[in-house]
Amino acid sequence: MEQLKETYIRACQLVLQGNYPDALEAFVWLHDNPVPDEPISEVFRRACGFQAWGLLGTVYAPARERMQEILSAKLASMKNGTPDKALASDVVVMKSILAK
Repeated sequence: MEQLKETYIRACQLVLQGNYPDALEAFVWLHDNPVPDEPISEVFRRACGFQAWGLLGTVYAPARERMQEILSAKLASMKNGTPDKALASDVVVMKSILAK
């Protein structure tokens, strides 16, 4: 969980510095590194990480495009099998962010 928080803080700092490509990499890392045995980490990833990533997408189109790509892959995965709760939760949050 500590690494998630540190990466989130670093991503936000990178956004403030205008280093959008590296910020995007950090937000994608947050997405790619859940800690399933720590439920609070899943909430943190979505409520903080995904939301901040969505805000980045309002000023940096590649961030929005990358989230859309990941969402599309998740939706395809759900069609091919029974989605787990984490996958379904990611989809709901990402759809909500991209709808704004």
